Amino acid sequence: MFSQMIYVLPGTLQSGSQSPLTLTNGFWLGKYQVTQEEWEQVMGNNPSHFKGKRNPVETISWDDVVVFCQKLTKQEPNLPPGYVYRLPTETEWEFAARGGLLSKGYEYSGSNDIDEVAWYYGNSDNTTHEVGLKKPNELGFHDMSGNVWEWCLEVYEGEYRVFRGGSWGSDARSCRAASRGRYAPGLRNFNLGCRLVLGIQIQ
Repeated sequence: MFSQMIYVLPGTLQSGSQSPLTLTNGFWLGKYQVTQEEWEQVMGNNPSHFKGKRNPVETISWDDVVVFCQKLTKQEPNLPPGYVYRLPTETEWEFAARGGLLSKGYEYSGSNDIDEVAWYYGNSDNTTHEVGLKKPNELGFHDMSGNVWEWCLEVYEGEYRVFRGGSWGSDARSCRAASRGRYAPGLRNFNLGCRLVLGIQIQ
């Protein structure tokens, strides 16, 4: 299995004022954002602006990540039938970011104190940082708030793709588990990275 992944149990998450989230199928999700070292092992290049083997890969488009996932899936022939590496859906991403069935209803992923869990404009020194240095959330995921935005699978208004979680350059509000943004699928930026799902293929 690629990298360190945590299994997320399905169910319904009730979390304060936020809308309930229902997850029908369980899935594996990367404990960390995909690192530059991991990206380079599969793709043979490192497009990142802020260099560091254990820093999250960035300056990657949604289209780039799709190719990465396809290559990675082909490299691992013993995956369960119908399973692939892919980007998380928005529901999968938010369910995991909010702590799944162990959720304590935090504003950010793992805490109400953003400095405990996120690299954002208030503490990042305008750069990414090694994955996993901040406190994990209830399920054990790191950096789901801050460090780099994470691409999701969904199409938004026909031509855009969604990203979640905030980045090293974001304000606190943008790092909330409920925050989202959108870009064209071919756009690259040094605040945009990814986290992978191993789960059932979604057409």
